Amino acid sequence: MSTFPAVESRESEEESDEPEEDEPLLPSSSPRSPARAKGSKFSRWLYRVGERLYGDDLMVHHRDELPRIAYLSATLCCIIGTFWLLDSLKDTIFDTLVGLEHQPKAKVLSVGVTLVLVLYYNRLLDQFSKPAVFYLISVGYAAAFALIALALSNEAIGMPNTASDPRRVLGWISYFAIESFGSLAVAFFWAFANSTCSLELAESGYGLVIAFAQLGAVAGSTLATLATLVGVPALCGLGGLGCLMVAGMVRGYVTLFSGMVPGAPSDANWKKSRESPWSSMCTGLFLVLRYEYLALVFGISCLDEIVLTVLDYEMKVIGRARFGDTPEAAAQFAALMGNFGQVTNTLSFAFSLLGFSLVVRTLGLRRTLRLFPAVMLLAVGVNWLLKPDLWVLFACMSVLKALTYALNEPATELLYMPTTEAVKFKAKAWIDVFGTRAMKAAGGLINNAARDKPALLARYGSVPTLLISLALLGIAVLVGKQFDDLIAHGVTVGDDDSLRPGLSQSGLPGPGGRGLDRPSQKGRPSDDQPSGGSPRVDWTKPAPNFPTSQRLSERPGEQPGGPESGLPKSPARLKSTPALA
Repeated sequence: MSTFPAVESRESEEESDEPEEDEPLLPSSSPRSPARAKGSKFSRWLYRVGERLYGDDLMVHHRDELPRIAYLSATLCCIIGTFWLLDSLKDTIFDTLVGLEHQPKAKVLSVGVTLVLVLYYNRLLDQFSKPAVFYLISVGYAAAFALIALALSNEAIGMPNTASDPRRVLGWISYFAIESFGSLAVAFFWAFANSTCSLELAESGYGLVIAFAQLGAVAGSTLATLATLVGVPALCGLGGLGCLMVAGMVRGYVTLFSGMVPGAPSDANWKKSRESPWSSMCTGLFLVLRYEYLALVFGISCLDEIVLTVLDYEMKVIGRARFGDTPEAAAQFAALMGNFGQVTNTLSFAFSLLGFSLVVRTLGLRRTLRLFPAVMLLAVGVNWLLKPDLWVLFACMSVLKALTYALNEPATELLYMPTTEAVKFKAKAWIDVFGTRAMKAAGGLINNAARDKPALLARYGSVPTLLISLALLGIAVLVGKQFDDLIAHGVTVGDDDSLRPGLSQSGLPGPGGRGLDRPSQKGRPSDDQPSGGSPRVDWTKPAPNFPTSQRLSERPGEQPGGPESGLPKSPARLKSTPALA
């Protein structure tokens, strides 16, 4: 397998020529782009807009990466579009077959389903290449949704039978399948992208990835509004075709960008998955429990799901009560959820296209992480003051969901840059799949206490949602500070070889130790190798993809089960980590 191409230095790309008089002046910090200098007035204007929104990192220094960014965006577009189509149908199917009042219980039970999936997912990563795992996920869900679509069209057990009953297993299966697909496929995509992009490219390019992916979300939610014309079973079958398209897009990526594919599992990891399957399955969990930094990433990635679950359920209960219980009402409710998806994803598209890269480059990731918790805190307060109202909740949830997709999620993805591949794939799965599902279950417990009484839910749920929003804001402050310190010191979270005496398990200088050397004057890690430590890491460049003949576990002097495996070298050290204290 080929290695990652080195990122060219900015100095090598700068040109000394002065711009012509009829050319727009470039900022002094930006090298001149030949395409911009020789293009038409419109192309030069387009470059000015692009540099303003995305910076010269993407428009000049990483121009060669634009096709790959576009392809990643198209792949995520397929995933998000398929999920939004199915997610818009999820509550209609569950309400018709089981009853919406049982949704809080479904969220709790989904934790067990995702736990099983994450355990086997971690083991698959030790047995197959990353693209192969993507194929298995996509094709497996495609088959599942095709079978569900056939069952939903059946007059006895499907949608034609409108007598809701908690014993109708099909409603539970469809709910768990749709929920788990959204979590697992999206988490794996971002792990795939994070392992092949540099920090600079991610800061400038992830906004574009999210923006054009939202076009798929708009298309998926728009298709859901056709439920009254083509029927829910047909749309569910269309979701299965979307899963097959994802597999095809991944195959195309491997063909077109073969040098930018995450590495295959090492022989040591493959052997470990055979000899000690439970150790292989729980690798990601060990990492989350071991490192304080990952515990904070867990908090900022998952706690908001409790608040969103409470507000979302409140909106759906009020909306379902307004339309009634007839089959026509079920279709109208599905159309309302489709309209909700349209508004949410249109807002998300606009912000991710025009705002994310500009915000994160202007404020820095440390301050950007605080924006979403602050808006959530405001939305909770507005909902509490104005009492339960469908359109107030509709507006609040649209803004919160849009910022979740366009601001909070891509910002939290950047937190995985100073981590090992084991953290990016295995620990991230425990955080994004199991962790978010567990927090949704916690929100479901709050909803279950009020059941289908929105007025009681607004009063009962306001206090915990308010406290959680405040806690999320505090976590954002802490994790942003640790991220800046990790980048400045060139520390890799998850790799014990980058920890020196005096470093805590968060990877940062601890009390009583001499810690790490000061960063260079340019604010980046120096290239020297301090005595007693490993070389500094430049997180502006992607990590090299070692050939199969020189896998990480086979490098001289390294024992199996080291940093690549993600497993702690000494189980006893787990007991004294700050994350567990």
